[in-house]
Amino acid sequence: MNKPNIRVTPITHNLKKITLKNDFLTVVLLNYGARLHQIFAPDKEGNVENILLSYDNYEDVLADKSFFGATVGPVAGRIRDGKWKNHQLEKNNGTHHIHGGTNGWSFQYWDIEIFEEPDAIGVVFYLKDTFSGYPGPIKATVTYRLQNNQLEMTTKTTSNVTTITNPTNHAYFNLSGNGQRDILTHSLTLNTLGMLELDSDKLPTGNLLEESDLCINFKKKNLLKQILDAYPVGLDDVFLLRYPKVTKPSLLLEEKQSGRQMAVATSNKSVVLFSTTGFHADFKLNGQKMHSNYGLAIEPQEVPDIVHFPEWGSITLHPGQERVTQTIYQFMTTS
Repeated sequence: MNKPNIRVTPITHNLKKITLKNDFLTVVLLNYGARLHQIFAPDKEGNVENILLSYDNYEDVLADKSFFGATVGPVAGRIRDGKWKNHQLEKNNGTHHIHGGTNGWSFQYWDIEIFEEPDAIGVVFYLKDTFSGYPGPIKATVTYRLQNNQLEMTTKTTSNVTTITNPTNHAYFNLSGNGQRDILTHSLTLNTLGMLELDSDKLPTGNLLEESDLCINFKKKNLLKQILDAYPVGLDDVFLLRYPKVTKPSLLLEEKQSGRQMAVATSNKSVVLFSTTGFHADFKLNGQKMHSNYGLAIEPQEVPDIVHFPEWGSITLHPGQERVTQTIYQFMTTS
């Protein structure tokens, strides 16, 4: 087997590309937004292709407003009226706050440090956030660690003042390889307790739609075409996970023609799935214009707007506390 290797490539004065490569996967990251830019994985025939939706041009990355592969924070998802206790956050989604605001972590340059272990390689992204408008500063690290056929992502946050953090990664997956086919050819299995009821502004109402009451039995393997037939406006929904732990995958995404599979295990209590249904744009990803059902965004996180639903837990970060979340992606093939 070849020795895993790391390469750091300057793209512009500020933008850097970090490439992690071993015998199983090649992972390309960017320091702008601590982004997961590309993942090259083999299909069942051994053909290695990119299984993320990735901008063709770095200029588009720097102009991105759709969070392709970005680390979203300090808090992912919407916060009703941008209110947390007595603190007013930016209202950048109508009357609400979303995804850390227009100066959130996705739109900042992170410092980097690469590392090598006996059986793994990786990169740590560092940020001292004073720009997002959250109480802080908030110190954050995102570590991507590549070992065999697994990519492990660990996020840590600390602050000297009381604040809130609930980050996620916002990669859009398409296992067909280089975006050859839309996600309708994929199948999904999800070990969920149910889906949160959302209002017209896509904010939780406080009600949980039990797994047994959903239109689809997500615990069984379903083609995404079947799922989207049941949810014709598409998925942009919050699912509570039955087993939020990194030792037990909660989600399995498969694409039969390529034979690629991806299992996702996370310590987060929920995952947002966004099917890109109805998402059309002029920018290009993998050589194609962005179009409906082109990718599936998988966003592990704590429950969105949890600051208004304390019964679901807390994302408050206290002085002296370190908040740690972890997600592991495992890539496989079937014949």
